[in-house]
Amino acid sequence: MWRIAVVMRHALLALSLALLAAACETTSGAESSSPAQSSGGSFDLGDWRHATAAATLSQFQSTVSARYGAGSPVSTAVADLRRSEFTCAENVDTTRRGAPPAEICRKTVTAENCTGTWQVHLFDTHGDARVARARALFDRRCGNEGLLGGPG
Repeated sequence: MWRIAVVMRHALLALSLALLAAACETTSGAESSSPAQSSGGSFDLGDWRHATAAATLSQFQSTVSARYGAGSPVSTAVADLRRSEFTCAENVDTTRRGAPPAEICRKTVTAENCTGTWQVHLFDTHGDARVARARALFDRRCGNEGLLGGPG
């Protein structure tokens, strides 16, 4: 009986993460042939330790959407993210499920017993190496909180 409870808990967690990722997706605006807007300098992460996670995510989504417009080179976006101390890697998923991002970039900051994690997923169209859309994600854990603010 306890195995069923564990399996159900894992299934619920997986479903929650999938729903969160879908809810947090930011798509870039109208198509553009201009490169990523890298002139903005490093990302302003805001007061992520004290602001709500939703407010931090909203600010991050706006920044990502403004910087990485549709049609800009994925390589330019990745270079900009790396200058802002994001770690980026090509997606090597070979399962061919869904439409995976071409690049996944992540930055983690720990301060005052809190850890903030920002991710940018850059999607292209059929491997053309141009941004089709970008997804921005944010998570924060403080103290003994678990994943997504749940119990640790």
